[in-house]
Amino acid sequence: MSKSSKFSYFPTLLIVGIATIALAQSTSPWSLKKDKNGVKIYTRAVEGSQLKEYKAIVNIRTDVASAQALILDLDSYTEWQHNCSVSNVLKKNNENDIYGYNVTDAPWPVSDRETIVRTEVSKNGEVVLLKMTATPDMMPASKGMVRVPAMTGFWTLTPKEGGITEVVQQVHADPGGNIPDWLANSAVVDTPYNTLLNMKNRLER
Repeated sequence: MSKSSKFSYFPTLLIVGIATIALAQSTSPWSLKKDKNGVKIYTRAVEGSQLKEYKAIVNIRTDVASAQALILDLDSYTEWQHNCSVSNVLKKNNENDIYGYNVTDAPWPVSDRETIVRTEVSKNGEVVLLKMTATPDMMPASKGMVRVPAMTGFWTLTPKEGGITEVVQQVHADPGGNIPDWLANSAVVDTPYNTLLNMKNRLER
């Protein structure tokens, strides 16, 4: 537990369909919560869930391949994923099907969260989808941490004119256990905001 203030080839229609199915539990309208430094964060309520779903969008001066390589470099997550203190690969079926483990630091006295995520990559032309699904039963939970029991989400990487890649991350998770409302709100706004800003700064340097 951390006491710090810290807390990681289909056609287009099929990509949209997968994203819709994965996040079908949410039907509320999106609300813009933050628009700063080129990063926009939207959230919406999910019935029966303490945490809202978020959608984060940023345009980065980089190519799709570089953005994809960074997302799949799980060992680098501690350097740019907000409040990620541990991250590594657990299993790799192939280059486009990877299981990863990460720990998100939470402020004392809230327990840190650990997540096991399967990332599956698909592509249509130059547009890349990285689908994320929690697989909590892959190994026993660690002592002193709370295992995230459910998470669905995705990244989309879309090339734009002028050497720009539009990066979208959309996620809804069940954090497991109870967390304060202020922390829940921070998790769906500040965490993706800082993560995408860090990603932008890293890829543009």
